Amino acid sequence: MSGVHRNLARLTSPEIRDLPKKDGVLLLPIGAIEQHGAHLPVLTDTCQVTELLGRALEALPDDTVAWALPAINYGKSNEHMGFAGTFSLSASTLTAVLMDLAQSAKDSGFRRLAFINGHGGNMAVLDAAARDIRAATNLMTFCIHPHVFVSAPFEITDAERKFGFHAGELETSLMLTLAPDTVHMEHAVKHFAPFPEADPLFFFGNASSAWLTRDWSSSGVFGDATIGTSEKGEAILKSSVPRLAHLIEVISTFEVAHPRA
Repeated sequence: MSGVHRNLARLTSPEIRDLPKKDGVLLLPIGAIEQHGAHLPVLTDTCQVTELLGRALEALPDDTVAWALPAINYGKSNEHMGFAGTFSLSASTLTAVLMDLAQSAKDSGFRRLAFINGHGGNMAVLDAAARDIRAATNLMTFCIHPHVFVSAPFEITDAERKFGFHAGELETSLMLTLAPDTVHMEHAVKHFAPFPEADPLFFFGNASSAWLTRDWSSSGVFGDATIGTSEKGEAILKSSVPRLAHLIEVISTFEVAHPRA
């Protein structure tokens, strides 16, 4: 991870004990190890969230107080089970890990904890765990999900916008920028799931199907990976990093209306 001077794990125990913690936020990136078609590595989500966070840390103003923990590399990825290379935690296991780490953050004197999420399948678990952590530990707890800070700052098709949510144009472009040696564009495919969309039913949202990747994509891809480019990846980074840095900056001094010890 870049932003090495904000990497909490590089500090000693007394240094962490003595950090100023009235302001400041402890950041926990959470990725996934799961299939991303035949052209992207299974570490795609972990790579992206770690690199984006590292660059955001470097972009922070010097007076912003923020520290990053090493990433949790595994997430709730059971939507991709049936594809080799998918290593998934159950919702209960991931929740237990988050709760234990949050208690450790509390015991180390931190007041704010933010999950920097790199995988859509983690969202429901992180949201639920954050509320439980807030109630159990009094830590001010936040979730920053990928769609909040990652988007296309260039024209994309309606199909890509609606159905290109896994290993498609955006993720392929990012990986061509972040880790080009892991990308095999000769295996990139274009696949848009034939989902029988009927208002308001959709893959996601308030009336959604509990979909599995194998139900809708034999390749594991949702979107057009063939049009991913490193230039697009650079454009995504240029727009995403400042957005994530700004969110971290705001969170670092956030206070509830009625704080308690």
